[in-house]
Amino acid sequence: MSTVSPDFRPAFSRYPFVYICLYFSLGILCAEKIPSLTDYYFILLTHVIIISLILQTFDLLKALTKQVVLFSICGFLGFVAHTEQQKNTGWEDWYFHKGKTIFQMSVTEIQLGKPWAKGIGEIHWRKGKTSYSTPVRFYVKGKNTPKLDQLLEINTEVIPIENKGNPGEFDLKTYWKTKGIYGMFFMERKDFRVLKTIKPSNLTTSIRQAQELCLKILSAHLSGQELGIAQALILGDKSLLDNEIRSAFTATGSMHILAVSGLHIGLILQLLLALIKLGARWIKRSTALLFVILLLWFYALMTGFSPSVIRAVFMFSVLTWTQWKGLQTSSINSLFFTAFIIVLWKPMYLFDIGFQLSYLAMLGIFLFYPKISSIWKPENKILYYLWEGTAIGFAAQVATTPLTLYYFHQFPNYFAIANLGLMGLSSIVLGAGIFILVTHRIPLLGKLNGLILLYSVYWMFRLIQWIESWPGALVYGFELTIILVPILLFNASVLLLGEIKKHYWTINAVHFLVILAWISHERFLNASSAHICFLNENKFTLILKVGKRSWCFYDAENPDKIQFSATNHQKLYPSKLEMIPIRKKNVQFLFNHRKLEIVKTSFGREIKLNRKTWKVYYKSDQIVQNDPSTIFMPWISHQNSLKNGAKIYEIAQN
Repeated sequence: MSTVSPDFRPAFSRYPFVYICLYFSLGILCAEKIPSLTDYYFILLTHVIIISLILQTFDLLKALTKQVVLFSICGFLGFVAHTEQQKNTGWEDWYFHKGKTIFQMSVTEIQLGKPWAKGIGEIHWRKGKTSYSTPVRFYVKGKNTPKLDQLLEINTEVIPIENKGNPGEFDLKTYWKTKGIYGMFFMERKDFRVLKTIKPSNLTTSIRQAQELCLKILSAHLSGQELGIAQALILGDKSLLDNEIRSAFTATGSMHILAVSGLHIGLILQLLLALIKLGARWIKRSTALLFVILLLWFYALMTGFSPSVIRAVFMFSVLTWTQWKGLQTSSINSLFFTAFIIVLWKPMYLFDIGFQLSYLAMLGIFLFYPKISSIWKPENKILYYLWEGTAIGFAAQVATTPLTLYYFHQFPNYFAIANLGLMGLSSIVLGAGIFILVTHRIPLLGKLNGLILLYSVYWMFRLIQWIESWPGALVYGFELTIILVPILLFNASVLLLGEIKKHYWTINAVHFLVILAWISHERFLNASSAHICFLNENKFTLILKVGKRSWCFYDAENPDKIQFSATNHQKLYPSKLEMIPIRKKNVQFLFNHRKLEIVKTSFGREIKLNRKTWKVYYKSDQIVQNDPSTIFMPWISHQNSLKNGAKIYEIAQN
């Protein structure tokens, strides 16, 4: 009897969870984007299965009908999982509260700041016999802020989290939805009173004690920016990162280094596996691998069980477990298995940017790394190690670039060079950081580890700053539609893997170049555009962009938030930005032999440019003609209100 090699099995037999996870995710996507299907999805599923069973009688359609049935069932389960999670949050029922209301909330997270402290809490309330613990985002003004684990009685209004609709802004609404948070509120000291302090669970107490101990150990050896970088890289705590650090790592495409995720867990796993080899004589491989998995979860405990760490540790635990058991399974199949379990547990994680980028990065490494690393095989061990790290970074960047262009509108030109140096330095930082947590009580060894950690972090940041100073380090202005993300990923896969006929490969390459040309053309149009943009802000804010220059005129006393929105606009429409405060009654601004006038009037503001006039109304009781040049401030309900998003008007450059 002849046997068939496993390599010739049908694709589903080798990668079942690829299909299951993708179909399940499509169901979640349908539930999120087309919620009106709720009443008809089960009927549709039933009809599809019946039709598929009929079509399966035809030999040519058997494989297709099996996929259709699998898609229908997994998609339906994804649809139901998403719908049930939305019901459990209680937000659909909470929206019947209008205006101020009194409710109780326990504080689960708090971050101090000026003038507003911010945090996350759980609102405890009932509707009929159903009890809810609804997560919410809150902001507190003043010095007297709530403490962690306190139960508060609050009198305020909870409002939905909405995006402002300004150009280039981050999708804050979806970000908080992935965490189950749909609403927020603002309060001052007079709006709440402390009822009691809730004793945390033993697990929560252990996590906090472990984090405090780790932070104390790092603080004993590092300070300033070095402490902030080490704390973020080793423990995932970014509270000490300043704007200079964030800007430098963003400009070089290295921000992932500062987020404890798959890269860090993978490096820690390799370090632990290397230690296992040294002790191979005294410990069984199966016992050692089990010990490694336990250490990974202990590390997750020390970093506070953040979602990104849980994803990475769970993923590598599954991969290590399959090796431990000697299972001949695909790494890609294991990767999709962990993704399926996570979205089954928390369906909204599918829309989390961190989830998407981490799994795309790992998928890129599994797909592209072998091909890229085979290009060069240096004999020198140091060069070999550096090249392997660069190949891993490049493979991850190829897979994640389309999505980062879609979300952030920017591309770091020197990411490969930055990763070349960072792979080695980040490994040293992680190794020294972990060992210092273990050896800090040994005087000589602890001090030596501290010095290694200090200088490796110092030179890492100096390297990043040096690369950031290069011309064209970060390029802005990319504007992609979501459909281009999977298309570009498919094109890149075919180009790098190339396991198809030559003429198909050529067609794919031409298609890829056409898309890149179109993206570059759109970026050129954004960079060279000339327009006036009225931002959705609580104070009057106007951006004038003409080619490579832009000016932001704002009426706010505190420019920080305005600067943030203006910088987001700059990411989508690249230009040299200048901030100009306007506190006078009338403002005249000359540029390119033209004049922009901003006049303060009884109804608000009047803007004049190139014989065009725009009227911005501050009051709702004004009777005005409804035309495109009439604009209302965000607090006014009107179809031309800035509450619905920023308004952009094209102007002539000459």
